[in-house]
Amino acid sequence: MLVSTPDCCPRCRSLDPDVLSVSPVANCWIVYKCGVCHYSWRSTEPAQVTTAAMYPEAFRINPRDISDFAVMPPIPDLRLS
Repeated sequence: MLVSTPDCCPRCRSLDPDVLSVSPVANCWIVYKCGVCHYSWRSTEPAQVTTAAMYPEAFRINPRDISDFAVMPPIPDLRLS
């Protein structure tokens, strides 16, 4: 059973998250992705992961702060020796 399409991202509350993927089995799950903070979640996850009002405060992101986040270094290619 699928829930209705979310109107905002649970983590940063940006509007209109994108559909990233849909289950090949009808009405099984949908994966959503926020275009602002890049958070992704499956429609079948618990409410504290999928609902902005229930998302843990400690893990929320303010979209205005994203540009100040540290840049992570790239993962080097695997060495085949």
